Amino acid sequence: MIDLGLKRISQLISPSTLRWKAIHVAGTNGKGSVCAYLASALHASGIRVGRFTSPHLINRWDCIMLSNRTVSKSTFLAVEEKVLEKNKRLEIGATEFELLTATAFELFTIGGVEVGVVEVGLGGRGDATNVLEEANTLVSVITKLGLDHQGFLGDTIEEIAGEKAGIAKHGVPIVVDGSNPASVIDVVKRVVAEVGVGEVVLAAPDMTGGGEVGCEIATPTFGKLHFSRFLPGGYQPYNLSCAINALSLIAPRFPTLTPASIVAGIADTKWPGRLEQLDITALLPSGGGGGGGRGEGGDTVLVDGAHNPQAQQELRAYVDAHIRPLAKAGKVYWVLAATKGKDVPGMIRELVGDGDAIVATRFGGVDGMPWVQSVEAEKIVDAAEGREAKGMEGCVEAVRDAIERANQDGGAVVVAGSLWVPSHGIWDEAD
Repeated sequence: MIDLGLKRISQLISPSTLRWKAIHVAGTNGKGSVCAYLASALHASGIRVGRFTSPHLINRWDCIMLSNRTVSKSTFLAVEEKVLEKNKRLEIGATEFELLTATAFELFTIGGVEVGVVEVGLGGRGDATNVLEEANTLVSVITKLGLDHQGFLGDTIEEIAGEKAGIAKHGVPIVVDGSNPASVIDVVKRVVAEVGVGEVVLAAPDMTGGGEVGCEIATPTFGKLHFSRFLPGGYQPYNLSCAINALSLIAPRFPTLTPASIVAGIADTKWPGRLEQLDITALLPSGGGGGGGRGEGGDTVLVDGAHNPQAQQELRAYVDAHIRPLAKAGKVYWVLAATKGKDVPGMIRELVGDGDAIVATRFGGVDGMPWVQSVEAEKIVDAAEGREAKGMEGCVEAVRDAIERANQDGGAVVVAGSLWVPSHGIWDEAD
C-alpha cells in the first residue's frame, strides 16, 4: 500500500532518539547511485555508515546495509518484530514501507552508525523517511528529476520538483543536480527559500575526454578531485558530483574524510541492477559461449532496471554506444518486463531499435510489496507493434531463451524494464 504522510511513521519513530546523522537523498533517477557513492566513500574513510535504499532487490532486508554489508536476516527479523509489535500495540496501521523505514532506522541506532545514508522512497515531502528533522540531517540531496509516479506527485516535472524539495530543512545545506531543467531548479530554490535552508549547491562535473576518461569535480573543501573509476553511464558524472559536493559539506565534521579515501571509496562502489554486466555462464545450456551483453561470444548480459522514460533514454544511449557495436549486425535481444501502471508502448519505443528482438516476461510476487504486480508478458508482445517479439512466463527461462538465440546469431542481451526480473531467479542462478 502506498499512502504518503508522516502521521503514522511519527508514531513509530521519535527523531529525537536517533543517535546518528543522516544524508537524505531524493530524486527521480540517480538517487540510488548517489547513496551507493556516499556509503562507499564514508566506509573507505573509516566512518561507520548505514545505507537504506529502496526498493530491495530480492529480500526486503537487502536494502539495509551496515558498514557496506547487508544486514543479516536474523538481525533484521529481530528488529522488525519489535517494530511490528509496536505498530500492533498502538494500532498505528503503518504501511509496509513505513515499517521498513522504522526497522532500518532502528538498525542504524543499534548498529552504532555515525552517518546514515537514506534514500527517499517516493516523492519527498510526505515520504516516511522525511520523519528526519533538521537536528538529524547533515545535508540533503536532490538528484535528476523526471516524470514518474505522477498519480502521487503531480502531472508536471515542476509539481514533482515541489514534492521532492519537501525534504529541505531549516538550516541544512542542500545539493541539487545542476543538469536539472531551469524550471526545476527554480521550484527547488523557491521551496528551500521558504524553509530557510542553509547553503544551496548546484552540482556539476568537469568532464575529461567526454566522460570516457573520467571527470573532475571541484569543491571548496577538497579542491579539484579527478575520478577515473566510477559507475558506468553517461549520467554518472552528475550523480558523482552530487555525492562529492555532499561529502564536501560534511567533511569539516569528519577529519578522516580525505580526498584519497573518497577517490578509493568511489572506485570501489557497486550498485547492482544498474548497467550491471552480469555473468550468466550458469544459465547457458553448455556452460559458456553465449551471446551476452558484451556482444558475440560473451558470457554476460547487461541488466538495468530502467523503469521510467528518462532512465530508458540513458540505457538506450549506453547500449548504442557500448553494447550494440560489439553485436553482430548490431542486434540486441531485449528481455523486458514492467510493473502495472507503466507505459509499456513508451518503454518499447525508448529502448528497442530497428532489427532488435523482444523476449517479454513477467515477474512474480515481490517480498514486502504486495501492491507491485507485473504486466502480463503477452501485453508487452501486443505493444511491440510489429517488432520481433515473443512472450515467456518465467524470468530465467526468458533470459535463457534470449541467450540461446543471441548465441546463434552473435547478438547481445539486455535485461530491462524492471529490477524485479533479475531478482526472480537470475541473480541466484548467475551466482
